[in-house]
Amino acid sequence: MATGRTHTQVSTVLDGLRETYDSFSINQSSVTVDHETFERVAERATTHVVDVDVKVQRESSVLVVESDGMVRAPHGTVTVEESGLESGAHRLVENQTGIDCHVVDVLSATILTITDKSRTGRDPVYRLSVLFEAIYEGGEPEGTARWQSGAATSTVAHPALD
Repeated sequence: MATGRTHTQVSTVLDGLRETYDSFSINQSSVTVDHETFERVAERATTHVVDVDVKVQRESSVLVVESDGMVRAPHGTVTVEESGLESGAHRLVENQTGIDCHVVDVLSATILTITDKSRTGRDPVYRLSVLFEAIYEGGEPEGTARWQSGAATSTVAHPALD
């Protein structure tokens, strides 16, 4: 596996987002993980996926889901080769929550650099996490989804490490 390829993949996706959206913050974070986690992350990275969270707004509320004891925006992975990240984010929200939405913006992107704790000289794996903003178009929350006051914050984790 060529881990250097993941840096190119992340750069390509970011370039595409920059062409579509006016401006958004780009953050960078690094994490060192055990060998088993690194191998799992590196294998997933070969499928060229982007981790997405989608902040869906309806009036003064935001859509949240409860997952593993955390309350956060609808989230998951989207394959870059799909019909576009926005379409993938929309589909993810609809499948997780039953809510129809329209993606309108990118709020932020985070480049996650993952290194192997047991092999310090090994090339890192790069993953991209994008926070989209969307507006509510219809439907009622299903499963663990609910509307929450817009003042509440949701936790964004690193699904790349799951």
